[in-house]
Amino acid sequence: MEEIKVGIHDSEQRLDRFLRKTFPNVSINFLFSILRKKKVRVNGAVGKAAQKLALGDNICIYENLPQQQIEKSFATEIIPKLEFALLRDDFAIIEKMCGVPSQSGTNLQKGESLVEQLEAWAFHNNKTDFKPALAHRLDKDTSGVIIAALTGQALRKLTEIIRDRKIKKEYLALVKGHIEKKKGTIDLPLDKEAITHYEVVKSFVDFDLVRARIETGRKHQIRLHFAKIGHPIYGDSLHGDFAWNRECKKKFGISRLFLHSAYLEFEWDGEVIKIESQLPQELQKLMQVISKN
Repeated sequence: MEEIKVGIHDSEQRLDRFLRKTFPNVSINFLFSILRKKKVRVNGAVGKAAQKLALGDNICIYENLPQQQIEKSFATEIIPKLEFALLRDDFAIIEKMCGVPSQSGTNLQKGESLVEQLEAWAFHNNKTDFKPALAHRLDKDTSGVIIAALTGQALRKLTEIIRDRKIKKEYLALVKGHIEKKKGTIDLPLDKEAITHYEVVKSFVDFDLVRARIETGRKHQIRLHFAKIGHPIYGDSLHGDFAWNRECKKKFGISRLFLHSAYLEFEWDGEVIKIESQLPQELQKLMQVISKN
């Protein structure tokens, strides 16, 4: 029999999600099987998959399951290089650099991703009771501010805020040519509903600098939306104008994606959090160069 006490980071979480997190090496089907067979008890009562757990709940599992193994060895080898725009006890807002992937992956070196950097930071700062998690993602080549949860309760709150669209996320992008309408909305589905509001901040000879606010968070949403209306983003190697990108690199010497997460605003425990991020130096330099052309 396995006996587990629910801690503060797992309270308010569904029982089935708690089991999946605690036993990552056990198949989902098997976990649901022991729930159906009433082999999971919460405070003595039969556990239900969708029931919410509370701090201090006692979970008994009448099946031998492997406990989660938390890997910390890699964290000791990484010196985290994080720049915090805001650091609280329960969440942080981080300035992500271009080229840093949000999540780890099979083709990445250990410690290369932002989430692994966060784990290493937590380890070195003796915050090992919860594995930090990103509340949303930025593409590898997108720079700017991103939110990370440092407690389980914060992760659930942030997930709810983002899901209910109670957060304002704005990006700066340099696009090809001049958009006919200086202010508008791009409402083009990307498998699902996808809505991007934009406003032209400044026009140059061959470019528009736009501020984009997204209502939805589809993969590559801003990049795809501007490409679809004929104004691809500077340096977009996936959805952009490849010949134009080569010309720009040759002319200006900067090839990175010009997409920057510039502003976040949301309410947290009655306080309005507002974070603005300045363009990185290489993008500021590009702005100076194109303004002279």
